[in-house]
Amino acid sequence: MDAALKLFAEHGYKATTVGAIEKAAGLAPRSGALYQHFKGKQQLLEAMLDRELSEMDELVHAIAMLPLGDLRAELTLLARWNLASLDRRAELIRFVRREADLLPKRQRAKLYSRLVARPYAQVVAWLESRFREAGIDPPDLDALALILIESMSSYRELDRLFGQIPGQVDDGRFIDAWVEAVLAIAHQRGLS
Repeated sequence: MDAALKLFAEHGYKATTVGAIEKAAGLAPRSGALYQHFKGKQQLLEAMLDRELSEMDELVHAIAMLPLGDLRAELTLLARWNLASLDRRAELIRFVRREADLLPKRQRAKLYSRLVARPYAQVVAWLESRFREAGIDPPDLDALALILIESMSSYRELDRLFGQIPGQVDDGRFIDAWVEAVLAIAHQRGLS
């Protein structure tokens, strides 16, 4: 599955042959060895996606560590977790960006639910609980979560695409600025 994901991300699903997957996985190419494990390339794709998506449930564990009693510490923890998660999912993200429009509607819907909708809902629920606990009317949390999460995705993607970030901003500086931006919104609303 690792070999298939890497090849699908690099060359696309259709352009990746079973023989290429077998070779990349250390099996004899065009020997039929893949068929001892999967009925074919489509079943391999589905199994690989299921495995990758099952790892997406880890956000629940990160949020379960909260509250820490310090919003700055909580935001820093979530930011570090998200960047590490983006690193772990790099091949899957490349594959999805390359192939999502070619996948069957059912698989696209499943990917959207697990990669986007569920994690966003978890972040929105966490933000809402922090504002509600403080008795403060929250801002538009759906939009705020989108800005916060996608800024991290874009930060990681710039480095992957170009091998550099404007201003040579590293993870530490990015996280510090990201946390400060969220704290400024929280402070403006009376939550800090």
